[in-house]
Amino acid sequence: MTEETQLIKEQTDVNKGPVAAIEGLSARGLHVGSYKRRMKVSLDRMYENALDWEHLPHLHNSSFSWIELIESGDWGWRAKVGLGPNNGGDNRDNFIELQLHLDRERHRWISSTLEGSGKGSEIWTHAFEVGDGEIEILADFFVPNIPADKKAQMGAYYEALYAQLYDEDESMMSERQLQLDARPKSHKALSSRQITLGTSASIRAKLPFTFHFDAAEFRLVEDRGELVAHATVCPHSLGPLTNSEVVGGIIECPWHAYKFDIRSGLCQTGQQCKLRKAPSITIDQHANIVATRE
Repeated sequence: MTEETQLIKEQTDVNKGPVAAIEGLSARGLHVGSYKRRMKVSLDRMYENALDWEHLPHLHNSSFSWIELIESGDWGWRAKVGLGPNNGGDNRDNFIELQLHLDRERHRWISSTLEGSGKGSEIWTHAFEVGDGEIEILADFFVPNIPADKKAQMGAYYEALYAQLYDEDESMMSERQLQLDARPKSHKALSSRQITLGTSASIRAKLPFTFHFDAAEFRLVEDRGELVAHATVCPHSLGPLTNSEVVGGIIECPWHAYKFDIRSGLCQTGQQCKLRKAPSITIDQHANIVATRE
């Protein structure tokens, strides 16, 4: 018997319901479907993702509108989660209380709906390492009080939802791994004091303009009539800022909605992190745009 088969056998009996438990949690209700996916990400990234409650209404903004943490730890988290698209409104009526419990020893986590729509539902997800930096996940959906003739329809709904959520999650996990791999293994002395980006006319025609300076990537934008450079990587979880719009000198990370002042680099949403210092931008006597390390 393979590890995958053993874990699935331990996890559930589709006729009687789940037969295993984690600290009092049980997969109540009926099994309505499963979702399997292979991804080029490590188990470490997957566990990070499972514990990352904060990204739900931002990365998954078509499915969740807000989140309010109740408690969290190495074991997992519990929070109130708004349902429906995050369109900037403040609808607090449609929500669920969701708990995620991570069991690293069994390579699985259980997402339980404690209150709200679908109360009593549980999603049991196992993750298996199938290669170097590659995993396969298997999610089983358990929903109480579903008539037999509606199980397939409910299962299809969950499968489609999880396909969308994992499309978004895999993109985030892969990008984070790329950024981690790109970090220098050791500190190197800065090599550039100043570089010329190009003529003012040519660069302005390409704004926003991305460039590299001392092995780091920056983006040049025009904000309220001033040319300003800012880092393209969020310091929190290494999220991409390259396509984020600058509004009033503020840029927002698409993963967790952390906001930063592009001039000072300071976080505007209260978190203790700061954008990498960008070079200052000037125009020299030859009408060239110049980036200078201060």
